[in-house]
Amino acid sequence: MDIGLFAIGLLLLAIAYAVGVKQMTWLLAGFNEKAVKGKKSLAKIAGFGFFLPMGVFLVVMRVVEV
Repeated sequence: MDIGLFAIGLLLLAIAYAVGVKQMTWLLAGFNEKAVKGKKSLAKIAGFGFFLPMGVFLVVMRVVEV
């Protein structure tokens, strides 16, 4: 029963919302605006393709307690 994983999962869900919906790409480490042509597509891929599944996974693992 580790509450830390649940907190990290919620933090990842908040980051997924900030990056994917609000387009806050400054939260991404190593992001170079000059190297990326589609800032919106990068935000959607990083937010919904990485942070959202990881956050959901950690929250579900905490709730289910496998």
